[in-house]
Amino acid sequence: MNPVAHCYRSAAERLTAAARSLGLSHLPEPVPLRLREETGTLASGLAPALAGREDAAALAERLAAALALEGTPFDRGTAQGGLVLLHISQPWLRETAEALASGPVPPLPGLEPGPRSRDDLPFLLAYTARRCRTVAERPGQRAEELPPGPVLRLAAPPGDREREGRLMREYWSLPPRVHRDPALAGAVSRRAAEDYDRFFR
Repeated sequence: MNPVAHCYRSAAERLTAAARSLGLSHLPEPVPLRLREETGTLASGLAPALAGREDAAALAERLAAALALEGTPFDRGTAQGGLVLLHISQPWLRETAEALASGPVPPLPGLEPGPRSRDDLPFLLAYTARRCRTVAERPGQRAEELPPGPVLRLAAPPGDREREGRLMREYWSLPPRVHRDPALAGAVSRRAAEDYDRFFR
């Protein structure tokens, strides 16, 4: 199971347990969940599904207070506008990046000389894989926090060429201190090399 799927399953299990602890039954299957990558939260519409429109906000507050999140990817649950928000923890993001960085990077061909740009996807993937592997292999200062968006996109199953190009460009637009984080750089390097292998071999 990939890390993003694990987040969904953990959230559904804990929300179901919270609802049952409040005496609620006839829960929707599956539990409604939507990932907000940029904020690192899973938003659930379970409260509106179980309550009338007028009671959804109060029920969301009760569900958030009843969540038991120990041993999950989440460090807290909150309620907002009738939704329950499960916030992905920074330790989980770092552990995920470190796991994604482990293992060998596929071999890459040499880069041909000449002007290249970030719109040249084969060049971008090969360049990113090499540069990031160098960063990951030398001792470096860890970023205080990893941004949830890139980590969650790396943790999700690979997409199409356009999506992977956006992911690499997003990485290079991060502040230098963040994109030099060894765990994040290693995860990006592996993903870039695997995507090069997938799309251009």
